[in-house]
Amino acid sequence: MEVFNFFGKKTEGRELSNFWEGLVEVDGRVYGSGEGAFHGSKYIEVGKVNEGERKSLLEDYGRKFEIGGEFGSLNGNELKIKGGKKGMRLNEAEICVWNRLGVIVQVKICRYKFENYDRVRQVLESSRGKVLVHPAMRCSDKNVESKWWEGRGKIVDGDIVVLGGNKLGQIWMDIRG
Repeated sequence: MEVFNFFGKKTEGRELSNFWEGLVEVDGRVYGSGEGAFHGSKYIEVGKVNEGERKSLLEDYGRKFEIGGEFGSLNGNELKIKGGKKGMRLNEAEICVWNRLGVIVQVKICRYKFENYDRVRQVLESSRGKVLVHPAMRCSDKNVESKWWEGRGKIVDGDIVVLGGNKLGQIWMDIRG
């Protein structure tokens, strides 16, 4: 058994990263990448549980990530910033909602890419027999354990152990099935 690390700056397997640029449709909305779809959907989904001005602000911000929106042509790093702590802040209740819905949205993103891109299917097929890991960069093993989307594959006593949540890797392995 081997570990197959995939991330936005790595040539091999980049298609599995949300930073890979290819159109992604989620619930009828079209984005230029999985990263745009993830963050745009975050604000729109969280907006649905709000009312009034807050609902409108969140949904309007989410639409900025769509193709044709203000953020629609940004690269993955720029999208991550706009959708992260330097973007529109979510309150505690909204973060709780997103923590429940984020995986559902990410599964939609990955399934869309799998169903619509030969290259994504080829990468998954070529990775059979390997543990897919979306690696946490530049952090210690202790700190990687608190990561939800990323992980780190290590060999321990001859077996592969994945530290951290590695949720994106798990979703892709489930789709690869």
